[in-house]
Amino acid sequence: MREYSVPASFGLGDEENLVNPVYDMAARRGGAVAFRRRGADGSWSDMTAAEFTAEVTAVAQGLVAAGVGVGDRVALLSRTRFEWTLVDYAIMAVGGVTVPIYETSSAEQISWILSDSGAVAIVLETAGHRELAESVRADLPGLRHVWQIETDGPAGGAVAQLKELGADTPADEVHARRQQVGADHLASLIYTSGTTGRPKAASSPTATSSPR
Repeated sequence: MREYSVPASFGLGDEENLVNPVYDMAARRGGAVAFRRRGADGSWSDMTAAEFTAEVTAVAQGLVAAGVGVGDRVALLSRTRFEWTLVDYAIMAVGGVTVPIYETSSAEQISWILSDSGAVAIVLETAGHRELAESVRADLPGLRHVWQIETDGPAGGAVAQLKELGADTPADEVHARRQQVGADHLASLIYTSGTTGRPKAASSPTATSSPR
């Protein structure tokens, strides 16, 4: 078998990570549209790079206030949506490790992944997901926080709750945290489907592509 190789077309510095481009984009082209979001009434609205970065920082401040430390695992149980991306970047910004969980996972699978990863918190999408998580929470003494994205409660969803929680946390603390995250820092633990047994975790450093 013949083998071919070519020089790398680019290099990564030891200090680089996945969350830096979010802040770099805000600094260079803050007014550029980064997202278009559909509201409850079906209308679409634009979100600029600067606005998205501010959201990431605000949610990250909430994670810091909640006691999420560098290297702590935070599970993310949700279908792909704007909040998934927002929370994922916020976790990375504080030096945490995202643990994605498929939205169709059973209570047993959720329990195993939370236990095996040592997750200290979980951000989940629906009331149904919360019911599954709460049904196994007694077996997870290390799980300190459960935040729900979709809720009709007066406190708002996970994003609103985290932003309120971090209101008194200096943004500089988030910036100091993210500047300590290097290319070899663990970004995520992605669990397999478990078709041949219990799901197994594969790690992803911050210099690679986003986990989802």
